[in-house]
Formats: sequence, structure tokens, C-alpha cells
Amino acid sequence: MIEFEMMRQLLCSEYDGLREKVVAAADDWIGTKGEFIPHLWIRQLCILVQDRFLVGDYEQANSLFVLVEKILTEGNADVKSAIAAGFLEGLINRGSLPADNWRPLLGPLARKYCESVDRFHGINR
Repeated sequence: MIEFEMMRQLLCSEYDGLREKVVAAADDWIGTKGEFIPHLWIRQLCILVQDRFLVGDYEQANSLFVLVEKILTEGNADVKSAIAAGFLEGLINRGSLPADNWRPLLGPLARKYCESVDRFHGINR
């Protein structure tokens, strides 16, 4: 079972620059009492991925989305929620990043989640 600590290590190992991004944004994802706020940590990954995709940098995209699928498969409920709501919904809600730029990279569970979000919002793709 993948828990938060393992998820963070896997993502930082898989996606270059993530560790530096989350360190720089620590005030955003560390609560006032020192608590870890998972969805805000994952938001840093989402921002980094979006920024890279917008300039056409997909070098690590395939391996990242394979890992996202693994986390959705093997993660505990909180980890799955952080990836789904923090990362996938972050991509969905980024208007400047067309879905065609990243949806083809999704594995089956991630695709199913994104389709359910679309249905909830009345979007047909």
C-alpha cells in the first residue's frame, strides 16, 4: 500500500524538479502547526507539469502518468484522493492547458476519474 511518504518519494524520484518546486513552496503546503497538507503538496506537481506541457516539454510525461496510475491502484484512500483531486482535477481545471495535451497519457483509472468529473460538470468529450 502506498502511503503519503512513499508517494512523495516516488513522485520526486520520477519527475525532475519536483523536489525543488515543493521546497520553494513549503509555506503553501505546510500548515501553521507543521502539518502536511497533501492536496497543496500535489498542487506543486500539477503546476510543474502544466508549465512544462505548455512549452512542449513531455520528456518525463509517460513515466509520470504510469506512476500516477500505480498510485491510483496501490495507494491508500488518502493518497488516491490527493492524486485524483489535487493532480488530475488540477489538470482538468487549467483552462490554458488543453485536455488533448495530456488526456492521451492517462491510464485506465485516471481516465475513468477524469471522465466522471466531466460528467459531473456536464462536459462531453
